[in-house]
Amino acid sequence: MKISSPLTSFKVDYPRNTAIPVIVSSPHSGRFYPSDFLSSASLSLFELQRIEDRFMDQLLEDAPDFGATLLSANFSRAWCDVNRDWREVDGEMFNPVPPEDEVISSAKVQAGFGVIPRCISQGRPIYRHPLELSELRKRISTVWLPYHEALDALLEETSQRFGYAILLDLHSMPKLPYARSCDVVLGDLHGKSCDQNIIDKIENIIKNKYHSVRRNIPYSGGYITQHYGRPERKIHTVQIEICRSLYLNSATLQPGGGFMETKQNMRHFLATISDWLL
Repeated sequence: MKISSPLTSFKVDYPRNTAIPVIVSSPHSGRFYPSDFLSSASLSLFELQRIEDRFMDQLLEDAPDFGATLLSANFSRAWCDVNRDWREVDGEMFNPVPPEDEVISSAKVQAGFGVIPRCISQGRPIYRHPLELSELRKRISTVWLPYHEALDALLEETSQRFGYAILLDLHSMPKLPYARSCDVVLGDLHGKSCDQNIIDKIENIIKNKYHSVRRNIPYSGGYITQHYGRPERKIHTVQIEICRSLYLNSATLQPGGGFMETKQNMRHFLATISDWLL
């Protein structure tokens, strides 16, 4: 099955070798910013790029070499965040206000990080003026819905073919402000989104290349993990957060000195997963 991608919503890279029941998702690495969005934003492109999971798609681009399917967003997270429910909307951002049945309040929405983000960090708003309600619906229909239709179809096809599916949802995170920080955080909703044996295996593989790994603290899983992780239906989902300081120059937002090492570590991770499943 080949999925077409309307507009610039997403890209699917299919296995180049023997397929394995793994789908790798990169929902926050998109770098496309519509020109009308940039002209109306109160922040520069450089500032908006700070909330990308920058270059995560490039770190993962070899996934099809090891039999996995790679789904990556092309559009900016600042424009539309597909790791949110489509109803996680800050109604006050729009004129007119959306109907009640199209709005869900959540901690993310209240912090300004809904499906259409209000800000890039606390106190740094993206927009000067309220958006038209039609703009919300346009973004949901042109990028949010196609991305999730594609992910749902890939999981369904993989599950039917292999009897189960593993979804790895990849993100990058800032260096954690703990006395003992870590390189990677694995999220499985505290055991609800993935079989214990699978996440144990993932953790053991990652520990071979990274100094420290945490589970669920402070990231237990976003909307994609919550919505698609259904171990009882043999769909296992793990959110993987990789510290940006390992591979990104925070001053320039360009690949840092550890970029190629991190990419090699991801290749090792995917190759080991592939060998295990085959």
